[in-house]
Amino acid sequence: MDERSPEQKPSKKTGFDAFFAKVYRPGPLIAIFIVAFVALVSLGVSLLTEKTPPPEVIQAGPAASPEPATPREYEEATSELEDFVKQADLAIIETLRDLGLPMADLDLVDVELRRFEGHDYHYQVLQFPKVDNRGQFLVTLRKRLFERLPDAALFDNGDDEALVQINGRITHRLLLESRPRIIARPEAKGPKLAIVIDDVGENQALLKGLIALDLPLTFAVWPNASFTRKAVELISQKQRDILVHFPMEPRGYPKVDPGDDALFVSMSDAELLDRIRSNLKAIPEAIGVNNHMGSRFTTHEPGMAVALAEFKRHGLFFLDSMTSPRSVGESVARSTAISFYKRDTFLDNVKDVNAIVLQLRKAERVARHNGSAIAIGHPHKATLEALRAWQKTRDPSVSMISLSKLPPKQ
Repeated sequence: MDERSPEQKPSKKTGFDAFFAKVYRPGPLIAIFIVAFVALVSLGVSLLTEKTPPPEVIQAGPAASPEPATPREYEEATSELEDFVKQADLAIIETLRDLGLPMADLDLVDVELRRFEGHDYHYQVLQFPKVDNRGQFLVTLRKRLFERLPDAALFDNGDDEALVQINGRITHRLLLESRPRIIARPEAKGPKLAIVIDDVGENQALLKGLIALDLPLTFAVWPNASFTRKAVELISQKQRDILVHFPMEPRGYPKVDPGDDALFVSMSDAELLDRIRSNLKAIPEAIGVNNHMGSRFTTHEPGMAVALAEFKRHGLFFLDSMTSPRSVGESVARSTAISFYKRDTFLDNVKDVNAIVLQLRKAERVARHNGSAIAIGHPHKATLEALRAWQKTRDPSVSMISLSKLPPKQ
């Protein structure tokens, strides 16, 4: 018989107490320790000896090609200053609209082709319609200029004129007399203007509208457009001049794509000749060639020499669209003795009717200064509307002629 009191007797352990009592004996503890140690050693060996897998390569589907540009777009070589001049032109047009002044009464008195850092820009003298509130006019124009050209300056040059300055160069002289004076104009000595419409062959409706104008326009047709032959037929019926609008490699290629039928600087002479003959064959009615794009190819003398020699062999002349100021077209034309023309003005890089009319009037002034001028436009709705408006009020002293009636530069 156990004589210990109930408090002195050990109580029987159950549940977790019994479990931990068994675990914390020396034998089980040693076993657990050994198992844990072996597991840790095994894990360490595994980590040290396992080869690091290569980084996961995310498979992007097929390499994305450059975002395609509009299949048939055009490029223009203008200096930064000339682009700014056109923005100032738009600011002037917007000012006239803001103040309710008639655009038709804005007189382009004079325009002069000047050079800055090796590039051409148009300096111009503009006679404004009667401005009753001169201060309001200048404030409005200054605001419009700032929106487009924050660094341009508008100078109040006395009671009757103001000056626009861009990049330190005076680009516009604005005559603001309350009563416009009669300005002495250069004596007309038979100036002539030829207008070429590029990019023909896709939009038949616009082509028909342009052909219907009472203007001797010249049309440059893509050799492989959707409606090349139909376009040639329509133009031929009106007995208008036809050029092959020949695609050539631009500096932005391949993002800017001239088309599969273009001339590329990487081509051999044989490849160039094959491409040239194929494209010329598409438009046998053509009397000349001008370049579509080509800001790179027209600077590549070997390729241009092959092209112009072949154009000459087919009895064609070459009109340099001047998509690059570094074009070798003129020098190569001289060495190959091909008849050569050069573009003076682009009409519609800003697709605004009033802006295009202003460019047409600039082209007239260039013709008055130089005796002749060549302007290039495109089959846009705004261009058609601008030509319709301009032909009613154009300078009658400047003769509109087909390009073939203009003496070549050489």
